[in-house]
Amino acid sequence: MIGQDSFKKGITAGKAFLVERSLIWRVTTILMTGLLILSAIIQWNDPDPLRWILCYSVTAIITLCSLIRPLPPSIPLIWGMIVLLSSLFVGMDLWMSEEQFDWGSFWNVIAMKNEAVELGRELGGLLFVTGWMAVLACRIKFNLMQQLKKLSDEKYNWF
Repeated sequence: MIGQDSFKKGITAGKAFLVERSLIWRVTTILMTGLLILSAIIQWNDPDPLRWILCYSVTAIITLCSLIRPLPPSIPLIWGMIVLLSSLFVGMDLWMSEEQFDWGSFWNVIAMKNEAVELGRELGGLLFVTGWMAVLACRIKFNLMQQLKKLSDEKYNWF
């Protein structure tokens, strides 16, 4: 029967729903997962390590899970919004900081010279995570739309 065959194809395609096939995207996702895990490990040296380890670890887990199995686009979107909200608070702290922000210390010195440089680096990390979650959510949504279009073409194209 034609109806049952197309239904079975839809179920089979639904299981592999968002499996990523692009080699460039897989490599990018693996590299980003590695960078995020490395960022989480480096945070042990920070004065307040737990929240940064949590931030980078959750982002790495979401990134890795998006490669391994299907995720709804709302997961990276919600996490990205939470991190964006956190970055707004860090940005306000940086803006209200009494110390002068120095770009030279931001890029050229590893040690924390003042609180403004530390806040600037924290803000940069949060914006990096927010940007990556936005890219990941868009990519998942793009794959979802492609898969749905493919399923609808198979369902209504019997000839």
